[in-house]
Amino acid sequence: MATKSDLRARLSVKNTKGNIGALLGSGLNSNIINNTAYTAPFNGPGKPLIRTNGIIFPYTPNISVAHAVEYSSYELVHTNYQQNAYGKTRNPQIQVTGVFTSQTPAEAAYTVGMMHFLRVVTKMDWGESPAATGFVPGTPPPVLVFSAYGTYNFQNVPVLVQGFNFVYEDGVDYVEVTVNDQTVQIPSLMTVAIDLLPQYSPAKQQEFNMDSFSRGDGYRRGFI
Repeated sequence: MATKSDLRARLSVKNTKGNIGALLGSGLNSNIINNTAYTAPFNGPGKPLIRTNGIIFPYTPNISVAHAVEYSSYELVHTNYQQNAYGKTRNPQIQVTGVFTSQTPAEAAYTVGMMHFLRVVTKMDWGESPAATGFVPGTPPPVLVFSAYGTYNFQNVPVLVQGFNFVYEDGVDYVEVTVNDQTVQIPSLMTVAIDLLPQYSPAKQQEFNMDSFSRGDGYRRGFI
């Protein structure tokens, strides 16, 4: 089936302004989401992901979404049924499981970049860093953006990477590739599972309007 636009599942950097490649070339390695760019995961082996501004799943992944609402019950005696009081609606839990193949040097480099990207975006800044690099010790992992399959599915949902899992399978061939002047071996077929946690800032939550959401407009603002 032909599509009007590229609606593949993707995990992108949030609020990127400017050309990442040009910023990296200028020596800027900022781990702060600001008016310039968040470029940290695109350094070193992450460079192949510059052109996609993050991870694009090359094959249709499995996406599991769990919604939950918390209620507390009134403990009334001598009743067959208890009343339930609404407590809160939990953030949906999202798990994306996809396959990455490495049949060509370009595909292999992209897989290595994907692995590097996930490792970087799940780390806080720590240790000593020259002030000129823009790294600030203590800065938590960044909020990213998840999109897939158009407006009424997932559109620019702000998320944190809560966890991820790589499977180095023993029943596939391993290919050798040189990335960032380093030679590595990776499986020609790798399954990756990523747990995402929606992260709406207090300011973002103020944008929520039940009437707007019920009409479908809220999806364009990243709500699900």
